[in-house]
Amino acid sequence: MSTVRIIECPRDAMQGLPDFIPTDTKADYINSLLKVGFDTIDFGSFVSPKAIPQLKDTAAVVEKLDLSST
Repeated sequence: MSTVRIIECPRDAMQGLPDFIPTDTKADYINSLLKVGFDTIDFGSFVSPKAIPQLKDTAAVVEKLDLSST
């Protein structure tokens, strides 16, 4: 039997945006994706804020995630 993994990657879109997305907005969005039931959500990265400023708050976003139903 074949399986399908559903992966969402908002990080790709976020990292190219010029205006910083507030941490709470990111966390709310990721929490809504968690409720949908994606197998994998690639939303952040622990990189230098000089390289990708949009991802400078990845640790703070992780702290705000509701992982109770995953």
